[in-house]
Amino acid sequence: MHKQNSQPAAEGRWRKLVGDIGVYAVGNLGAKVLTFLMVPLYTYFIPDAAEFGYFDICLTAAFLLTPVVTLDLREGVFRYLLDAPHDEARRRVVTATGQLLARALAVALVIALAAGSLLAVRHLWLVLLLLLGVVVNEVYGQMVRGLGRNKLFAGMGLATAALIVLLSVVLVAWLDMGVAGIFLANAAARLLPAAVVELWQRPASRLFSRATPWRQSARELLRYSLPLLPAALIWWVLSFGDRWFVLWAAGAEANGVYAVAARFTGVVYTFSIILQQAWQETAILQYASDDRDRFFSLIFGAFISATCMIVTAYLAVMRLCYGWLVEAHYAASQAYLFPMAVAMAVLAVANFLELGYQCSRNTVRALLSSLLTGVLNVALNLVLAPRWGVWGVIAASMVAFAFFAAYRYVDTRRYFVLTPGWRTLVPVALMLATGALGYTPLPAWAQVLAALGAIAIGLLVLPAELHNKLRLSSLF
Repeated sequence: MHKQNSQPAAEGRWRKLVGDIGVYAVGNLGAKVLTFLMVPLYTYFIPDAAEFGYFDICLTAAFLLTPVVTLDLREGVFRYLLDAPHDEARRRVVTATGQLLARALAVALVIALAAGSLLAVRHLWLVLLLLLGVVVNEVYGQMVRGLGRNKLFAGMGLATAALIVLLSVVLVAWLDMGVAGIFLANAAARLLPAAVVELWQRPASRLFSRATPWRQSARELLRYSLPLLPAALIWWVLSFGDRWFVLWAAGAEANGVYAVAARFTGVVYTFSIILQQAWQETAILQYASDDRDRFFSLIFGAFISATCMIVTAYLAVMRLCYGWLVEAHYAASQAYLFPMAVAMAVLAVANFLELGYQCSRNTVRALLSSLLTGVLNVALNLVLAPRWGVWGVIAASMVAFAFFAAYRYVDTRRYFVLTPGWRTLVPVALMLATGALGYTPLPAWAQVLAALGAIAIGLLVLPAELHNKLRLSSLF
Protein backbone atom coordinates (compact mmCIF):
# COMPACT_ATOMS: atom_id res chain seq x y z
CA MET A 1 0.00 0.00 0.00
CA HIS A 2 1.08 3.58 -0.55
CA LYS A 3 2.24 5.38 2.55
CA GLN A 4 0.59 8.51 3.80
CA ASN A 5 3.38 10.77 2.56
CA SER A 6 2.90 9.50 -1.01
CA GLN A 7 -0.75 10.49 -1.13
CA PRO A 8 -1.91 13.62 -2.86
CA ALA A 9 -2.22 16.67 -0.61
CA ALA A 10 -5.71 17.67 0.52
CA GLU A 11 -6.24 20.07 -2.37
CA GLY A 12 -4.20 18.00 -4.79
CA ARG A 13 -6.55 15.06 -4.44
CA TRP A 14 -9.45 17.26 -5.56
CA ARG A 15 -7.53 18.47 -8.58
CA LYS A 16 -6.64 14.90 -9.45
CA LEU A 17 -10.23 13.69 -9.01
CA VAL A 18 -11.68 16.45 -11.18
CA GLY A 19 -8.94 15.95 -13.78
CA ASP A 20 -9.58 12.20 -13.90
CA ILE A 21 -13.32 12.82 -14.32
CA GLY A 22 -12.50 15.00 -17.33
CA VAL A 23 -10.23 12.38 -18.89
CA TYR A 24 -12.67 9.52 -18.39
CA ALA A 25 -15.55 11.70 -19.57
CA VAL A 26 -13.83 12.35 -22.89
CA GLY A 27 -13.15 8.66 -23.46
CA ASN A 28 -16.38 7.18 -22.16
CA LEU A 29 -18.79 9.88 -23.31
CA GLY A 30 -17.21 10.14 -26.72
CA ALA A 31 -17.39 6.38 -27.04
CA LYS A 32 -20.99 6.20 -25.88
CA VAL A 33 -22.15 9.04 -28.14
CA LEU A 34 -20.61 7.34 -31.15
CA THR A 35 -22.03 3.90 -30.38
CA PHE A 36 -25.31 5.59 -29.41
CA LEU A 37 -25.56 6.73 -33.03
CA MET A 38 -25.36 3.10 -34.15
CA VAL A 39 -28.75 2.20 -32.66
CA PRO A 40 -30.74 3.96 -35.43
CA LEU A 41 -28.45 2.40 -38.06
CA TYR A 42 -28.81 -1.10 -36.63
CA THR A 43 -32.57 -0.84 -36.22
CA TYR A 44 -32.89 0.46 -39.79
CA PHE A 45 -30.70 -2.12 -41.52
CA ILE A 46 -31.69 -5.00 -39.20
CA PRO A 47 -35.49 -4.68 -39.23
CA ASP A 48 -35.87 -8.18 -37.72
CA ALA A 49 -35.90 -7.52 -33.97
CA ALA A 50 -35.08 -11.18 -33.29
CA GLU A 51 -31.78 -10.90 -35.22
CA PHE A 52 -30.72 -7.78 -33.35
CA GLY A 53 -31.77 -9.49 -30.14
CA TYR A 54 -29.48 -12.46 -30.98
CA PHE A 55 -26.45 -10.18 -31.37
CA ASP A 56 -27.33 -8.42 -28.11
CA ILE A 57 -27.52 -11.79 -26.33
CA CYS A 58 -24.10 -12.80 -27.76
CA LEU A 59 -22.51 -9.48 -26.77
CA THR A 60 -23.99 -9.85 -23.29
CA ALA A 61 -22.60 -13.40 -23.11
CA ALA A 62 -19.16 -12.11 -24.13
CA PHE A 63 -19.14 -9.59 -21.28
CA LEU A 64 -20.49 -12.26 -18.92
CA LEU A 65 -17.76 -14.76 -19.87
CA THR A 66 -14.88 -12.26 -19.84
CA PRO A 67 -14.22 -12.48 -16.07
CA VAL A 68 -14.39 -16.29 -16.31
CA VAL A 69 -12.03 -16.54 -19.26
CA THR A 70 -9.58 -14.06 -17.73
CA LEU A 71 -9.93 -15.24 -14.10
CA ASP A 72 -11.01 -11.63 -13.55
CA LEU A 73 -7.40 -10.50 -13.98
CA ARG A 74 -8.59 -7.11 -15.24
CA GLU A 75 -9.37 -6.21 -11.61
CA GLY A 76 -6.13 -7.60 -10.20
CA VAL A 77 -3.80 -6.07 -12.77
CA PHE A 78 -5.20 -2.58 -12.18
CA ARG A 79 -5.11 -2.86 -8.39
CA TYR A 80 -1.57 -4.26 -8.17
CA LEU A 81 -0.06 -2.00 -10.81
CA LEU A 82 -1.51 0.99 -8.98
CA ASP A 83 0.40 -0.07 -5.85
CA ALA A 84 3.61 -1.12 -7.66
CA PRO A 85 6.37 1.30 -6.51
CA HIS A 86 8.91 0.69 -9.32
CA ASP A 87 9.41 -0.96 -12.71
CA GLU A 88 10.58 -4.27 -11.29
CA ALA A 89 7.32 -4.68 -9.36
CA ARG A 90 5.33 -3.63 -12.43
CA ARG A 91 7.29 -6.14 -14.53
CA ARG A 92 6.30 -8.96 -12.21
CA VAL A 93 2.63 -7.96 -12.35
CA VAL A 94 2.52 -7.58 -16.13
CA THR A 95 4.45 -10.82 -16.71
CA ALA A 96 2.22 -12.77 -14.33
CA THR A 97 -0.88 -11.34 -16.01
CA GLY A 98 0.39 -12.29 -19.47
CA GLN A 99 1.33 -15.83 -18.44
CA LEU A 100 -1.97 -16.46 -16.68
CA LEU A 101 -4.03 -14.93 -19.48
CA ALA A 102 -2.34 -16.99 -22.21
CA ARG A 103 -3.08 -20.22 -20.36
CA ALA A 104 -6.64 -19.22 -19.56
CA LEU A 105 -7.37 -18.28 -23.19
CA ALA A 106 -6.02 -21.60 -24.48
CA VAL A 107 -8.27 -23.57 -22.13
CA ALA A 108 -11.27 -21.37 -22.92
CA LEU A 109 -10.82 -21.82 -26.68
CA VAL A 110 -10.86 -25.62 -26.42
CA ILE A 111 -13.96 -25.57 -24.21
CA ALA A 112 -15.75 -23.01 -26.42
CA LEU A 113 -15.13 -24.97 -29.62
CA ALA A 114 -16.38 -28.18 -28.06
CA ALA A 115 -19.46 -26.57 -26.52
CA GLY A 116 -20.22 -24.52 -29.62
CA SER A 117 -20.11 -27.58 -31.85
CA LEU A 118 -22.39 -29.59 -29.57
CA LEU A 119 -24.91 -26.79 -29.21
CA ALA A 120 -24.75 -25.74 -32.89
CA VAL A 121 -24.22 -22.05 -32.04
CA ARG A 122 -24.99 -19.73 -34.93
CA HIS A 123 -22.00 -17.67 -36.17
CA LEU A 124 -19.73 -19.64 -33.79
CA TRP A 125 -16.44 -18.20 -35.06
CA LEU A 126 -17.84 -14.68 -35.03
CA VAL A 127 -19.04 -15.18 -31.46
CA LEU A 128 -15.56 -16.41 -30.44
CA LEU A 129 -13.91 -13.48 -32.22
CA LEU A 130 -16.22 -11.09 -30.39
CA LEU A 131 -15.34 -12.75 -27.07
CA LEU A 132 -11.61 -12.44 -27.83
CA GLY A 133 -12.07 -8.77 -28.67
CA VAL A 134 -13.87 -8.05 -25.40
CA VAL A 135 -11.28 -10.01 -23.36
CA VAL A 136 -8.27 -8.25 -24.88
CA ASN A 137 -9.87 -4.82 -24.69
CA GLU A 138 -10.89 -5.23 -21.05
CA VAL A 139 -7.65 -6.68 -19.64
CA TYR A 140 -5.29 -4.59 -21.74
CA GLY A 141 -7.24 -1.42 -21.01
CA GLN A 142 -7.10 -1.99 -17.25
CA MET A 143 -3.36 -2.68 -17.47
CA VAL A 144 -2.84 0.63 -19.27
CA ARG A 145 -4.96 2.36 -16.65
CA GLY A 146 -3.04 0.71 -13.80
CA LEU A 147 0.20 2.05 -15.26
CA GLY A 148 -1.19 5.57 -14.85
CA ARG A 149 -1.82 6.11 -18.57
CA ASN A 150 -5.36 7.39 -18.07
CA LYS A 151 -5.37 9.52 -21.21
CA LEU A 152 -4.21 6.56 -23.28
CA PHE A 153 -6.94 4.43 -21.70
CA ALA A 154 -9.57 7.05 -22.59
CA GLY A 155 -8.15 7.31 -26.10
CA MET A 156 -8.57 3.56 -26.53
CA GLY A 157 -12.23 3.93 -25.61
CA LEU A 158 -12.72 6.66 -28.19
CA ALA A 159 -10.87 4.68 -30.86
CA THR A 160 -12.95 1.58 -30.16
CA ALA A 161 -16.19 3.52 -30.54
CA ALA A 162 -15.04 5.31 -33.70
CA LEU A 163 -14.09 1.98 -35.26
CA ILE A 164 -17.45 0.45 -34.33
CA VAL A 165 -19.13 3.31 -36.18
CA LEU A 166 -16.85 3.17 -39.21
CA LEU A 167 -16.86 -0.60 -39.56
CA SER A 168 -20.62 -0.82 -38.95
CA VAL A 169 -21.29 1.67 -41.73
CA VAL A 170 -19.03 -0.27 -44.10
CA LEU A 171 -20.08 -3.80 -43.20
CA VAL A 172 -23.75 -3.32 -42.32
CA ALA A 173 -24.91 -0.32 -44.36
CA TRP A 174 -22.62 -0.53 -47.41
CA LEU A 175 -21.82 -4.25 -47.79
CA ASP A 176 -25.20 -5.32 -46.37
CA MET A 177 -23.70 -8.12 -44.25
CA GLY A 178 -26.54 -7.99 -41.74
CA VAL A 179 -25.96 -9.27 -38.21
CA ALA A 180 -22.61 -10.86 -39.24
CA GLY A 181 -21.36 -7.35 -40.04
CA ILE A 182 -22.29 -6.19 -36.54
CA PHE A 183 -20.30 -9.05 -35.04
CA LEU A 184 -17.23 -8.27 -37.16
CA ALA A 185 -17.41 -4.53 -36.52
CA ASN A 186 -17.65 -4.93 -32.75
CA ALA A 187 -14.89 -7.56 -32.55
CA ALA A 188 -12.38 -5.77 -34.78
CA ALA A 189 -13.05 -2.41 -33.11
CA ARG A 190 -11.98 -3.88 -29.76
CA LEU A 191 -8.86 -5.64 -31.01
CA LEU A 192 -7.34 -2.94 -33.24
CA PRO A 193 -6.90 -0.13 -30.64
CA ALA A 194 -5.05 -2.48 -28.28
CA ALA A 195 -2.78 -3.62 -31.11
CA VAL A 196 -2.04 -0.06 -32.23
CA VAL A 197 -1.31 1.15 -28.68
CA GLU A 198 1.06 -1.76 -28.07
CA LEU A 199 2.94 -1.21 -31.32
CA TRP A 200 3.13 2.54 -30.67
CA GLN A 201 3.72 2.85 -26.90
CA ARG A 202 4.68 -0.72 -25.89
CA PRO A 203 3.28 -0.53 -22.33
CA ALA A 204 3.00 -4.34 -22.05
CA SER A 205 5.94 -5.62 -24.11
CA ARG A 206 8.29 -3.16 -22.38
CA LEU A 207 7.53 -4.78 -19.03
CA PHE A 208 6.78 -8.38 -19.99
CA SER A 209 9.77 -10.71 -19.61
CA ARG A 210 9.88 -14.50 -19.55
CA ALA A 211 12.98 -14.26 -17.34
CA THR A 212 11.07 -12.39 -14.61
CA PRO A 213 9.98 -14.51 -11.61
CA TRP A 214 6.23 -14.27 -11.87
CA ARG A 215 4.65 -17.15 -9.98
CA GLN A 216 4.47 -15.39 -6.61
CA SER A 217 2.87 -12.36 -8.25
CA ALA A 218 0.47 -14.70 -10.04
CA ARG A 219 -0.61 -16.19 -6.72
CA GLU A 220 -1.18 -12.71 -5.27
CA LEU A 221 -3.17 -11.64 -8.32
CA LEU A 222 -5.35 -14.73 -8.12
CA ARG A 223 -5.93 -14.29 -4.39
CA TYR A 224 -7.25 -10.83 -5.15
CA SER A 225 -9.10 -11.56 -8.41
CA LEU A 226 -10.67 -14.99 -7.89
CA PRO A 227 -12.94 -13.91 -5.01
CA LEU A 228 -14.23 -11.19 -7.34
CA LEU A 229 -15.01 -13.71 -10.09
CA PRO A 230 -18.31 -15.02 -8.65
CA ALA A 231 -19.25 -11.45 -7.78
CA ALA A 232 -18.49 -10.36 -11.35
CA LEU A 233 -20.61 -13.18 -12.78
CA ILE A 234 -23.51 -12.34 -10.51
CA TRP A 235 -23.07 -8.65 -11.35
CA TRP A 236 -23.43 -9.39 -15.05
CA VAL A 237 -26.47 -11.57 -14.36
CA LEU A 238 -27.95 -8.66 -12.45
CA SER A 239 -27.05 -6.14 -15.15
CA PHE A 240 -27.64 -8.11 -18.34
CA GLY A 241 -29.28 -11.40 -17.37
CA ASP A 242 -32.62 -9.67 -17.76
CA ARG A 243 -32.30 -10.26 -21.52
CA TRP A 244 -32.52 -14.01 -21.01
CA PHE A 245 -35.57 -13.68 -18.78
CA VAL A 246 -37.26 -11.43 -21.35
CA LEU A 247 -36.40 -13.97 -24.06
CA TRP A 248 -37.83 -16.79 -21.92
CA ALA A 249 -40.97 -15.00 -20.81
CA ALA A 250 -41.86 -12.78 -23.77
CA GLY A 251 -39.99 -14.12 -26.82
CA ALA A 252 -37.23 -12.99 -29.19
CA GLU A 253 -39.10 -10.01 -30.64
CA ALA A 254 -39.84 -8.56 -27.21
CA ASN A 255 -36.18 -9.10 -26.32
CA GLY A 256 -35.13 -7.13 -29.39
CA VAL A 257 -37.38 -4.23 -28.35
CA TYR A 258 -36.12 -4.45 -24.77
CA ALA A 259 -32.51 -4.54 -26.01
CA VAL A 260 -32.99 -1.14 -27.70
CA ALA A 261 -34.21 0.38 -24.43
CA ALA A 262 -31.26 -1.21 -22.65
CA ARG A 263 -28.83 0.31 -25.14
CA PHE A 264 -30.18 3.78 -24.48
CA THR A 265 -30.29 3.21 -20.72
CA GLY A 266 -26.62 2.31 -20.98
CA VAL A 267 -25.98 6.06 -21.17
CA VAL A 268 -26.80 6.29 -17.44
CA TYR A 269 -24.38 3.49 -16.65
CA THR A 270 -21.68 5.15 -18.77
CA PHE A 271 -21.89 8.33 -16.69
CA SER A 272 -21.68 6.31 -13.49
CA ILE A 273 -18.62 4.46 -14.86
CA ILE A 274 -16.92 7.82 -15.53
CA LEU A 275 -17.42 8.85 -11.93
CA GLN A 276 -16.49 5.43 -10.54
CA GLN A 277 -13.28 5.08 -12.55
CA ALA A 278 -12.14 8.56 -11.62
CA TRP A 279 -12.96 7.96 -7.96
CA GLN A 280 -11.50 4.43 -7.78
CA GLU A 281 -7.87 5.50 -8.04
CA THR A 282 -8.27 8.44 -5.63
CA ALA A 283 -10.14 6.24 -3.13
CA ILE A 284 -7.39 3.61 -3.07
CA LEU A 285 -4.70 6.24 -2.61
CA GLN A 286 -6.71 8.08 0.08
CA TYR A 287 -7.84 5.01 2.03
CA ALA A 288 -5.24 5.62 4.76
CA SER A 289 -5.85 9.37 5.03
CA ASP A 290 -6.80 10.92 8.38
CA ASP A 291 -10.08 12.43 7.13
CA ARG A 292 -11.11 9.38 5.10
CA ASP A 293 -14.71 9.03 6.37
CA ARG A 294 -15.52 12.72 5.88
CA PHE A 295 -13.90 12.83 2.44
CA PHE A 296 -15.53 9.57 1.30
CA SER A 297 -18.92 10.69 2.60
CA LEU A 298 -18.71 13.94 0.67
CA ILE A 299 -17.87 12.08 -2.55
CA PHE A 300 -20.57 9.46 -1.94
CA GLY A 301 -23.24 12.12 -1.52
CA ALA A 302 -21.99 13.93 -4.62
CA PHE A 303 -22.04 10.65 -6.56
CA ILE A 304 -25.68 9.96 -5.67
CA SER A 305 -26.69 13.54 -6.50
CA ALA A 306 -24.83 13.53 -9.81
CA THR A 307 -26.31 10.16 -10.81
CA CYS A 308 -29.85 11.37 -10.08
CA MET A 309 -29.35 14.56 -12.08
CA ILE A 310 -27.91 12.54 -14.97
CA VAL A 311 -31.01 10.30 -14.97
CA THR A 312 -33.25 13.39 -14.87
CA ALA A 313 -31.52 14.96 -17.88
CA TYR A 314 -31.39 11.67 -19.78
CA LEU A 315 -35.13 11.02 -19.44
CA ALA A 316 -35.99 14.54 -20.59
CA VAL A 317 -33.80 14.22 -23.68
CA MET A 318 -35.25 10.79 -24.49
CA ARG A 319 -38.78 12.17 -24.19
CA LEU A 320 -37.87 14.88 -26.70
CA CYS A 321 -35.90 12.77 -29.21
CA TYR A 322 -37.00 9.14 -29.01
CA GLY A 323 -39.47 9.34 -31.88
CA TRP A 324 -36.75 9.94 -34.47
CA LEU A 325 -34.00 7.90 -32.82
CA VAL A 326 -35.64 4.50 -33.38
CA GLU A 327 -37.82 2.89 -36.00
CA ALA A 328 -41.56 2.55 -35.33
CA HIS A 329 -41.42 -1.20 -34.57
CA TYR A 330 -39.07 -0.47 -31.64
CA ALA A 331 -41.07 2.50 -30.28
CA ALA A 332 -42.68 0.48 -27.47
CA SER A 333 -39.31 0.44 -25.73
CA GLN A 334 -39.72 4.09 -24.67
CA ALA A 335 -42.06 3.12 -21.83
CA TYR A 336 -39.28 1.06 -20.22
CA LEU A 337 -36.72 3.86 -20.03
CA PHE A 338 -37.69 5.44 -16.69
CA PRO A 339 -37.72 2.33 -14.45
CA MET A 340 -34.65 0.91 -16.20
CA ALA A 341 -32.73 4.16 -15.67
CA VAL A 342 -33.66 4.22 -11.98
CA ALA A 343 -32.56 0.60 -11.64
CA MET A 344 -29.21 1.45 -13.26
CA ALA A 345 -28.77 4.38 -10.87
CA VAL A 346 -29.33 2.14 -7.85
CA LEU A 347 -26.92 -0.45 -9.26
CA ALA A 348 -24.33 2.29 -9.73
CA VAL A 349 -24.57 3.09 -6.01
CA ALA A 350 -24.00 -0.59 -5.15
CA ASN A 351 -20.96 -0.70 -7.43
CA PHE A 352 -19.60 2.49 -5.87
CA LEU A 353 -19.71 0.79 -2.47
CA GLU A 354 -17.60 -2.13 -3.76
CA LEU A 355 -14.58 0.17 -3.31
CA GLY A 356 -14.57 -0.78 0.36
CA TYR A 357 -13.58 -4.31 -0.56
CA GLN A 358 -11.08 -3.13 -3.16
CA CYS A 359 -9.38 -0.54 -0.96
CA SER A 360 -8.91 -3.06 1.84
CA ARG A 361 -8.08 -5.91 -0.58
CA ASN A 362 -10.69 -7.93 1.31
CA THR A 363 -12.41 -8.94 -1.92
CA VAL A 364 -13.80 -12.17 -0.44
CA ARG A 365 -16.51 -10.17 1.34
CA ALA A 366 -17.83 -8.85 -1.98
CA LEU A 367 -19.06 -12.34 -2.79
CA LEU A 368 -21.85 -12.67 -0.21
CA SER A 369 -23.71 -9.49 -1.18
CA SER A 370 -23.50 -10.42 -4.87
CA LEU A 371 -24.62 -14.00 -4.23
CA LEU A 372 -27.64 -12.99 -2.15
CA THR A 373 -28.65 -10.36 -4.71
CA GLY A 374 -28.25 -12.81 -7.59
CA VAL A 375 -30.45 -15.39 -5.88
CA LEU A 376 -33.06 -12.74 -5.10
CA ASN A 377 -33.02 -11.46 -8.69
CA VAL A 378 -33.46 -14.92 -10.21
CA ALA A 379 -36.23 -15.83 -7.77
CA LEU A 380 -38.13 -12.61 -8.49
CA ASN A 381 -37.73 -13.08 -12.25
CA LEU A 382 -39.07 -16.64 -12.07
CA VAL A 383 -42.15 -15.34 -10.26
CA LEU A 384 -42.75 -12.00 -11.99
CA ALA A 385 -41.57 -12.51 -15.59
CA PRO A 386 -44.24 -15.10 -16.56
CA ARG A 387 -46.94 -12.87 -15.08
CA TRP A 388 -45.91 -9.41 -16.25
CA GLY A 389 -43.43 -10.11 -19.07
CA VAL A 390 -40.92 -7.29 -19.58
CA TRP A 391 -42.38 -5.28 -16.73
CA GLY A 392 -41.88 -8.21 -14.38
CA VAL A 393 -38.20 -8.41 -15.35
CA ILE A 394 -37.77 -4.68 -14.74
CA ALA A 395 -39.52 -4.90 -11.34
CA ALA A 396 -37.26 -7.81 -10.33
CA SER A 397 -34.16 -5.79 -11.21
CA MET A 398 -35.29 -2.73 -9.26
CA VAL A 399 -36.00 -4.70 -6.07
CA ALA A 400 -32.78 -6.74 -6.32
CA PHE A 401 -30.60 -3.68 -6.96
CA ALA A 402 -32.17 -1.83 -4.01
CA PHE A 403 -31.31 -4.79 -1.75
CA PHE A 404 -27.78 -4.90 -3.22
CA ALA A 405 -27.09 -1.24 -2.46
CA ALA A 406 -28.60 -1.40 1.04
CA TYR A 407 -26.62 -4.52 1.99
CA ARG A 408 -23.33 -3.06 0.82
CA TYR A 409 -23.99 0.27 2.51
CA VAL A 410 -24.26 -1.54 5.83
CA ASP A 411 -21.49 -4.06 5.19
CA THR A 412 -18.84 -1.55 4.11
CA ARG A 413 -19.12 0.29 7.42
CA ARG A 414 -16.33 -2.02 8.58
CA TYR A 415 -14.03 -0.12 6.16
CA PHE A 416 -15.43 3.41 6.27
CA VAL A 417 -18.57 5.12 7.57
CA LEU A 418 -20.52 7.05 4.95
CA THR A 419 -22.93 9.80 5.99
CA PRO A 420 -24.07 11.55 2.79
CA GLY A 421 -26.60 13.79 4.59
CA TRP A 422 -30.18 14.88 3.94
CA ARG A 423 -29.25 17.00 0.92
CA THR A 424 -28.76 13.82 -1.08
CA LEU A 425 -32.48 13.03 -0.82
CA VAL A 426 -33.49 16.13 -2.79
CA PRO A 427 -32.06 15.03 -6.18
CA VAL A 428 -33.50 11.53 -5.58
CA ALA A 429 -37.02 12.91 -5.05
CA LEU A 430 -36.71 15.26 -8.06
CA MET A 431 -35.51 12.41 -10.29
CA LEU A 432 -38.52 10.26 -9.38
CA ALA A 433 -40.98 13.14 -9.80
CA THR A 434 -39.72 14.34 -13.18
CA GLY A 435 -39.34 10.77 -14.47
CA ALA A 436 -42.99 10.05 -13.68
CA LEU A 437 -44.00 12.98 -15.91
CA GLY A 438 -43.11 10.80 -18.91
CA TYR A 439 -46.33 8.83 -18.37
CA THR A 440 -48.50 11.95 -18.42
CA PRO A 441 -49.82 13.91 -21.44
CA LEU A 442 -47.53 16.81 -20.52
CA PRO A 443 -45.76 17.99 -23.72
CA ALA A 444 -42.09 17.17 -24.18
CA TRP A 445 -40.91 20.79 -23.94
CA ALA A 446 -42.62 21.18 -20.56
CA GLN A 447 -40.92 18.03 -19.31
CA VAL A 448 -37.55 19.38 -20.42
CA LEU A 449 -38.20 22.62 -18.50
CA ALA A 450 -39.18 20.61 -15.42
CA ALA A 451 -35.98 18.57 -15.73
CA LEU A 452 -33.84 21.71 -16.04
CA GLY A 453 -35.48 23.14 -12.94
CA ALA A 454 -34.88 19.90 -11.02
CA ILE A 455 -31.21 19.87 -12.01
CA ALA A 456 -30.80 23.50 -10.95
CA ILE A 457 -32.30 22.74 -7.54
CA GLY A 458 -30.10 19.65 -7.23
CA LEU A 459 -27.00 21.75 -7.85
CA LEU A 460 -28.11 24.42 -5.36
CA VAL A 461 -28.53 21.95 -2.50
CA LEU A 462 -25.04 20.46 -2.89
CA PRO A 463 -22.95 21.06 0.26
CA ALA A 464 -21.07 24.38 0.28
CA GLU A 465 -17.77 22.55 0.81
CA LEU A 466 -18.29 20.62 -2.41
CA HIS A 467 -19.02 23.82 -4.33
CA ASN A 468 -15.85 25.38 -2.96
CA LYS A 469 -13.66 22.37 -3.70
CA LEU A 470 -14.89 21.97 -7.24
CA ARG A 471 -14.47 25.69 -7.90
CA LEU A 472 -10.89 25.54 -6.60
CA SER A 473 -10.12 22.40 -8.61
CA SER A 474 -11.39 24.01 -11.81
CA LEU A 475 -8.73 26.69 -11.50
CA PHE A 476 -5.90 24.18 -11.99
